[in-house]
Amino acid sequence: MRYALLRLLMGCVILGCLSGQAAAAEKKFNHGSVDLPASCTAKEKDGIATVSCGQDSFFSIGIFTKAEAGNLSTRQFAEKQSARLKGTAPVKADDGGGWSFQAMSGRVMTNADVSSDGTLILLFISDVSDKDWPDALQKAYDSLRGADDAADTLIQKSLFERE
Repeated sequence: MRYALLRLLMGCVILGCLSGQAAAAEKKFNHGSVDLPASCTAKEKDGIATVSCGQDSFFSIGIFTKAEAGNLSTRQFAEKQSARLKGTAPVKADDGGGWSFQAMSGRVMTNADVSSDGTLILLFISDVSDKDWPDALQKAYDSLRGADDAADTLIQKSLFERE
């Protein structure tokens, strides 16, 4: 009886440790959040959160109100971000819902998309190999959500409805 109880207790401790390692921590950023797997890191600068799960695999996301974006149009905001990142001239996105450009981040080529619902502007940047992301980064991406209904709707519409 004593050994059975000890085994049960040890089993609970081991399961608790394993589940603790697998759990993702919520990382909040300007108008949104992401569940961050243990193998990933996140940094936020100037309202843009960058999630990385390896040296060259990452995505960055920023959600801004029109006021936070300097009352710029979606196109003007894309032009400003492209200039800041020394990227290509923004072009109208294929789906007609925003603007896209490319830029280098260190030695990694990135794609950037800027979209808006008229009230909020979303900037999303990812390495061009985003189809071959590590599982942990894909899980983080899949967990993206807005801090309120408007931000969440913009994330869903801009990132997930066109996949």
